[in-house]
Amino acid sequence: MCQNISLRKTMLTTAVCLMSIAVCSQNPYRLSAGARQVGLAYATVATDGFWASFHNQASLASVKSWSAGINQDNRFGLSELSNKTFAMIIPSHKRGAMGMVYSYYGYTEYNRHTIGLAYGMKLGNKIRAGVQTDFYSTRIAGDYRNRNDLSFEGGIQYIPVNDLVLGIHLYNPIPETLHDSDIPLVMRLGASYKFASTFLVIAEMETTNQANTNARVAFEYEFPANLFLRGGFMSNPLGYAFGGGYSGRILQANLGFITHENLGLTPSLSLVIFIL
Repeated sequence: MCQNISLRKTMLTTAVCLMSIAVCSQNPYRLSAGARQVGLAYATVATDGFWASFHNQASLASVKSWSAGINQDNRFGLSELSNKTFAMIIPSHKRGAMGMVYSYYGYTEYNRHTIGLAYGMKLGNKIRAGVQTDFYSTRIAGDYRNRNDLSFEGGIQYIPVNDLVLGIHLYNPIPETLHDSDIPLVMRLGASYKFASTFLVIAEMETTNQANTNARVAFEYEFPANLFLRGGFMSNPLGYAFGGGYSGRILQANLGFITHENLGLTPSLSLVIFIL
């Protein structure tokens, strides 16, 4: 009986690991929190807002109030592939803000804890920049070796004219000779433009040192009463995204969905509270 239970656990752990690799083949470490970001197919490098601050830390400079948020996504409806995230942003002065984020991915037999500490600030009227240090602790049950990893990331956003944002972000820009890790180097370039203050269009390109590329396009439309509709597309892996939400002075709630060409649909829900 015990042997059967152990065998089932081993098979489940192996299956979860393989699915995690398939889902996150380009970067299994980078944070994916934010239902708004899911609805935009993760085209986030040239956007702002609470969760965007942990995708490009430069946008932390746009957050003006203390805020805290929670997010959960269940990849393909599997609790073993769920990702639970808590984050907080604290403005430090008129030009910047500090962010803290914690994420738990997986389940008891296979999981990863992620802790990030970020800071972003304005460097002038048109430029803002930010950096983040990331710590990862990965546990796999059985005879597998547990491991800890440390990395950092950072980005810049440039606003040449009103409603146009250009963004660049580097993830793990550490030479492979200086660390023993499978965390890839990722560079993203993107732009967003808001038409008539209600319609946002985003385009983004991502490339890695593992010769992977990913193009993303997305839109967001704002209705009256602070309601939003979103949609997006990404090329690698091929997927479509959609979602919507509400953004008020105190509460922000979003729901997003993204598809995978082979594995199905992933829902994401996030709530943010702003302390004015």
